[in-house]
Amino acid sequence: MSKGTVHGLQETKGQFQVRGIVTGTDSQNFYIDKETKTHKPFHSIHFGVKYNKGKTINDEKTMYVGFNGMPQDNVYFSKTNKAADGTKKTDVKKVAWKDRMTFLSDGYRMIGVNVGVKKKTDSTGKEVNDKKILAQYDACKEIAENLKDDESVFIRGNVTYSTYNGNHQTRFEPSQVSLCKPVDFDKEDFKPQADFTQVIVFTGINKNKEKENEFIVSAKIVTYKTIEDAEFYIVNPKLANTFRKNIKPYSAIKVWGNIDVERYVDTVKSEDDVWGEDNEMDRVSAPTKIKLIIVGADPHTIDTELYTQDKIENAIATINASKQANKDYGTDDDEWGSVKDSDNKDDEDLDEAWD
Repeated sequence: MSKGTVHGLQETKGQFQVRGIVTGTDSQNFYIDKETKTHKPFHSIHFGVKYNKGKTINDEKTMYVGFNGMPQDNVYFSKTNKAADGTKKTDVKKVAWKDRMTFLSDGYRMIGVNVGVKKKTDSTGKEVNDKKILAQYDACKEIAENLKDDESVFIRGNVTYSTYNGNHQTRFEPSQVSLCKPVDFDKEDFKPQADFTQVIVFTGINKNKEKENEFIVSAKIVTYKTIEDAEFYIVNPKLANTFRKNIKPYSAIKVWGNIDVERYVDTVKSEDDVWGEDNEMDRVSAPTKIKLIIVGADPHTIDTELYTQDKIENAIATINASKQANKDYGTDDDEWGSVKDSDNKDDEDLDEAWD
């Protein structure tokens, strides 16, 4: 049983990384600074990253990232030491929120968002990113005050899953936002970079009836509070067949692949009387669909015992019972933006990915 989760099962975590050009900083939703219904300060950030231009407007790929934060009672600083036998041990210090900017201890780093969205000159006279590690609440403001459209960025973070009004949602929550070398879509050897890695609880695979040579992988994602339904896609028939033959339902497996954005295009016909044929125009609808395309999996990570059907169903029953109890006793907290202190305590150092 996993300590700390609502339902007792271990979380199935996912990560992403993307390199592209910033868009959407002029939107009213780019940065929100407000008070919640209970008068608590709240910050959020939300913007787009264009990671492929394509040959036509329908090929253009833009994904959206964002996160939010509120003041917490404490923040955490960690330090990892290597023992003589080569093993690593991480020590974590709890620091009061008011001391988060002034706490200093040799080798300890705040567990938060790695931000490098403005430039500074280092001791050698070289222009480099002004790197900071900030709590999510502070990171929102730092990004809002410095990030601009058309800047090139490298972003990595966590893939999160949730359900709202019956709709399953996939979001990309950064743990690092850094300026990087200019992204040139017209460069001859340009390759889009928008990738993910995810542990899934496999429940089935079927052909997509709406698209030839595409297969839909059904899965469960175990989050801190919930068990979410999710869909992934495979476009390699051989890989799809390998999944079908070798993975039993409710087996966990680590997969990876590409993040794809499908844009919906409507055909609009003129309603007025015209001479000859109607004038047809292609219009890109506002909604887009994010698809996580699996291109590989690690068979050595298959686990048939950690998430059985009984364990998943019992966890869902525990979640539902907890929700009902909160509803009955009026303790349901419907504020969006709450952050638990334990988030990302075991994140690895991401310095090697900073440009």
